[in-house]
Amino acid sequence: MNVSRLVLGVFAIGLAATFYVTALGYPDKAANMPLIYSVVVALLGTAMVGQELFSTMRRRQMSANGTAPSIPDDVTPEETTVSGRADRSKPWKAMLAFLLAALYLYSISILGYLVATVGFMVVALAMIGHVSWRFAAIGIVLLVTVVCAVFIGFLGLPVPLLPPMLSL
Repeated sequence: MNVSRLVLGVFAIGLAATFYVTALGYPDKAANMPLIYSVVVALLGTAMVGQELFSTMRRRQMSANGTAPSIPDDVTPEETTVSGRADRSKPWKAMLAFLLAALYLYSISILGYLVATVGFMVVALAMIGHVSWRFAAIGIVLLVTVVCAVFIGFLGLPVPLLPPMLSL
């Protein structure tokens, strides 16, 4: 059983439940998107947990029948190192991304949306490391523009764009 996937799925369900309960207190227009995202994240977390439990049960059943697979289902070729063991940094990167997201949500009220979002995206994309910086810059600008257009332009909600000391 890949415990890191199981923990990540349970963590995603808990995070989605927290955001769902928080979004229930928002005005009707503002609550729609967070509620939808919370349900989607909870469903993806449930699918991750279900897939891990189902594959574990299937492996146990196959080993009981004497037809054990040669390579575990949860270890892909790109995850194996020279010694054949799974790379242990990937689960920590995923958990670090969740902790970084929590820090990002907290920092919006201190740094403002623009600084917090650009900082979060730069750190997250540097941690992942599979995206060119030109593509990342374009993606960050598009993300900030779309979110500002939706929340400020379409929904008419006040978004703290700049840090409180600069927005006086």
